[in-house]
Amino acid sequence: MTDAGDLRATLTQTDMSAPAIQASSRAMMRFYDRPGGAAAAVSEWRSAIQSSPPAQSLPLLYVANEVLQSSKRNRGSRFLEAFSPVLGSSVQFICGRDRSVVEKVRRVVKIWGDRRIFSLRFVMDVLGGLDPYREGASAPTASPLPKAPPVSSASATTNSDDEDEDEDEDDMFGGDGQKLLDISIDATALSAAAGSKEGALDSSLGSKRRRSSAASTTPQSSVTAPKKPKALSGQNFLDMFQSIANLDDRFKSSVGAVELIPKSYLDESGADVDELVGDELTEAYKKVCQAQRSVRRERRSVYTVAVQRRELEKEARRYVSWLKNLARVDDDDLEFCDKLEKKIDVISVCHDEAKSLRDKRRTQEAQERAAAEAAARQQAEKEERQRILDDAKMEAEAKPGMVWNKELREYQYVHDTTEESWRD
Repeated sequence: MTDAGDLRATLTQTDMSAPAIQASSRAMMRFYDRPGGAAAAVSEWRSAIQSSPPAQSLPLLYVANEVLQSSKRNRGSRFLEAFSPVLGSSVQFICGRDRSVVEKVRRVVKIWGDRRIFSLRFVMDVLGGLDPYREGASAPTASPLPKAPPVSSASATTNSDDEDEDEDEDDMFGGDGQKLLDISIDATALSAAAGSKEGALDSSLGSKRRRSSAASTTPQSSVTAPKKPKALSGQNFLDMFQSIANLDDRFKSSVGAVELIPKSYLDESGADVDELVGDELTEAYKKVCQAQRSVRRERRSVYTVAVQRRELEKEARRYVSWLKNLARVDDDDLEFCDKLEKKIDVISVCHDEAKSLRDKRRTQEAQERAAAEAAARQQAEKEERQRILDDAKMEAEAKPGMVWNKELREYQYVHDTTEESWRD
């Protein structure tokens, strides 16, 4: 019999016992290091599910769970890549044949998410496919398992997310979605205070900067590839909000730097400039130029903050459906806990009486055991006394040639004084 035949025979004998499930999972794991072995083992597993009776479907799912966890923990991702295209249709096929096992199947699928076997997105998709089979839903017809697609990549094991996002959705952070941060700073007053010469210099510098910026950004925009969206996970969600907080700090810092500019630089009707001559005028000119550079620098910083924040707002909208799915999973867990609590309340009604009977039975058994031990101990003591008495009687009887010794109070053999052979 070939290895595939051995695996098929092992899978067809799987039942709910732990040894049978472990034996089947070990038989599948033996295919791991062979070229294409994981896909072949998964194909045999699917065939076993489709040809097995409904009562055997759940044990075969437990076999897949054991294989997935062992592969993830000890070997690698080959079985994860082989199982990911077929798990959704397989669990739907199992639930369609026997709707009484839907909740057990859902708990197995949730374990894959809790232990990071598959991505949370993949787990939620699988759970969503099981919703029509739950209690209260319309009963769908059980269809044969579809043909498994070729395994080319572990799309379910990587936390990728290719959802298309609407660019025109409302700004969830309070913006109207029409424009970025609108920071208007009146630089005209600063230029007027410095004189027409400074204004001409500023215009020249500004045009050079615009030309250099356009020249530097044009080739970059033509070669920059779209960024791949990050995986939807709790850590990435917290990192995103931390990035938003950091951008807010940068914006406040820029606003604070602009507010430090003296108000006199913005006063067009100020007469103090007309009174400055010599070094004072030169020093005032330097300060105004420094203020202009500071304003331009902070304006660029504010624009960068606005662009990055807008991107983070788009990213945050991707988490809305993800958070809703998490909340739905929590609701399912709470519902399961409520049912379990009700069962515990029903059991607690007879728990006290059962506990009392158990304690009474244990007390009675302890008393009987103590009485038996005491009787055995008395019997042993009686036998020991009888043995000692018999030994004493045997010692007390005088044998031929023995006389009574009053000092020692026992019979002793009399020494023959005529026997002198001991002198030789």
